[in-house]
Amino acid sequence: MDSFQLSNLHFPKAKVQKIGRGKTLLHAAPEGMKWFVKTEKFCKPYPQVKHHLEAHREWVSSLREKNSAQQVIASGYRVDENDKPGGGGLMIFAAKDYSAAEELVKNDPLIKNECVDWRLNRWIPEKGDITLE
Repeated sequence: MDSFQLSNLHFPKAKVQKIGRGKTLLHAAPEGMKWFVKTEKFCKPYPQVKHHLEAHREWVSSLREKNSAQQVIASGYRVDENDKPGGGGLMIFAAKDYSAAEELVKNDPLIKNECVDWRLNRWIPEKGDITLE
């Protein structure tokens, strides 16, 4: 598989190195792609968000399943200084350009249902690698 298609978004195959059971080291974004970071924070009370949070997790899982060979999407939640959830969420992923990245994140159930205040930025790594499990 050299790529996969999701709606009108195209994900080229990433150049990755397996470094152990379940771990992948990403040296650079896949060819023709750029890194993006989406950050978010709930803007509604948790009881109103809970259902959409589960849909968000399923959405991320479906993206990763369709893209399992490339593993260019990582997502999780941020915690406060006491390791308690509530700091918001973070997703790092590769996309062709800002428009494609924005199109992808606007399909996130948390964004579609106005559960989060969010921000999308391009990320240009200067040093280091990302290890995903």
